[in-house]
Amino acid sequence: MCHTFLSQFTRRRKGESSIKIRRKLKKIFKELAFRCGGIYLDRDQFLRLTELPGLLGEQVFNSLDEDEDNKLDVKEFVLGISIIYQGRLEAVTDFLFKIFNFSRNGQINRADVKCIYEYLPNHCQKCGKDFKPEWEISSKIEELFENDKYLFYEPFHERLIEDADFGEHVLQNILSFMPEIFNAIFIPKFSEKALMEGTLKFKNRVYYAILANKAINYSICKGGNIKGMILVSDMFVEEKENCEFSIKNNKFTYDFTASSAEEQEKWLQKLKVVSKFRNISIDYSISKRVIGKGAYGKVKLAKKLGENLPEELVAIKIISKEPLDPRSETRLRREISILKICKHENIVQLKDIYETSKKLYIITEYIQGGSLFSWLKTRGFKVSEEITKVLIFQIANAVSYLHSYGICHRDIKLENILLETSNGLKPKLIDFGLSCILGPGQYSQEAVGTLKYASPELISRIPYRETPDIWGIGVIMYILLTGKIPFYGENDQEIANRILKKKIDIENERWNGISQDAKEIVVKLLTRKASDRMKLQDLLIHNWFKDLNSIDITKHLN
Repeated sequence: MCHTFLSQFTRRRKGESSIKIRRKLKKIFKELAFRCGGIYLDRDQFLRLTELPGLLGEQVFNSLDEDEDNKLDVKEFVLGISIIYQGRLEAVTDFLFKIFNFSRNGQINRADVKCIYEYLPNHCQKCGKDFKPEWEISSKIEELFENDKYLFYEPFHERLIEDADFGEHVLQNILSFMPEIFNAIFIPKFSEKALMEGTLKFKNRVYYAILANKAINYSICKGGNIKGMILVSDMFVEEKENCEFSIKNNKFTYDFTASSAEEQEKWLQKLKVVSKFRNISIDYSISKRVIGKGAYGKVKLAKKLGENLPEELVAIKIISKEPLDPRSETRLRREISILKICKHENIVQLKDIYETSKKLYIITEYIQGGSLFSWLKTRGFKVSEEITKVLIFQIANAVSYLHSYGICHRDIKLENILLETSNGLKPKLIDFGLSCILGPGQYSQEAVGTLKYASPELISRIPYRETPDIWGIGVIMYILLTGKIPFYGENDQEIANRILKKKIDIENERWNGISQDAKEIVVKLLTRKASDRMKLQDLLIHNWFKDLNSIDITKHLN
């Protein structure tokens, strides 16, 4: 159930947080901090708890992180969640201002507000209620900023009070992602009835346990003070012998013993309802055929099961959690977050996620044509300029879509583009494992990706935003037009040196018959100085694409 009234500013005139509420929040914090191996709640665990998407989740965390140490202590957590649910109006507007303040310099601009708005799903994550506003975001931003280029907190607060629609809309979307356990604490009358209760042996002593709101609360006796709680929504249930069962993930395990086999079965059934327990073998038939390999696992072909369903083939990436270090797990979770966000015809679409304590299954649409690299290989790396035009426009369009969300792919290459060939040629971007998400004014210096496609600023660790992706498109366009990679070397050092120093030669015989427009684009895409490199918006409106809709793909594929 969604509680949209919580976002109404008129309710925030007298915000308060009782001792009882703070005590319950501290118990939740203790449980979450235990999962992080200490006395703090880290960013990844917070984002998993709330499932706030992309930059919205990052900025909500940053807003709660008062001392900017990239972790939440108990005071920051309790105060922050209390403000979100029942903070005074001044505290709420300060919280919202911090969400928009990407640079943390005390001022926000139009791009900051527009960026956050792009991440609002505009519907309740619990009941599906439509949150889409009647107003247009562009006009609302102009009303908020009036004639100002930047807004400091005071005018932001005053204008949000005068016209509460926008602030309430943002808060409403954030609240829809909050876990049920928070709703139960702040709105007791909407608290879920106990799904299961009874005695359980846990930590070498017997407790009275109650399962409700996707958490187990345990006390010394029935009706006694709660000693602790275990959040189960992101855990996995495992049956054992002798009335025992476990709730676990790949890092830690809670072991329980029920009073009887009958009670054990009841607990198991109820826990499976509220946890992530889903048996993938019931819903999908996974073949032995491996259709791809990634850094974290293999991709297999599978078929959706079910009566009266049309046959549907999907691709399932199967990842073992055990060898994953924290950095790899963070990248994997980020990839899933990006896939959930992206709804574009030239980006592979996420179908579902299945998870056990040991494995993760990422289910996406199946693209029959294979990778762009393998498709080019079968054609001897020879395609016409017209085919290049068709492919580059779609790839650039997909990358531009990513950039509108602050997503930088950082590994644009032939192998990371699948090609749907059943109805024309439709490239689809895949593999967001090395991607990053940047807000306005934010930069990265990570040297990631594939060297042959890497841009000069990425190799040199010069702060960058979207420019490495534009360079990657340039490398792909060069290969499509000439059949050769632009920067080849016998070893990594030689390749890097050529990327940093070698001038692009478009006058040799490989370029015979290639139009001047195409040559111009390649040179501009592969311009070494990132600030001088061609922008995607300029590429997509370039004269080279004027005849795009009249190209007969079939003719050029024969």
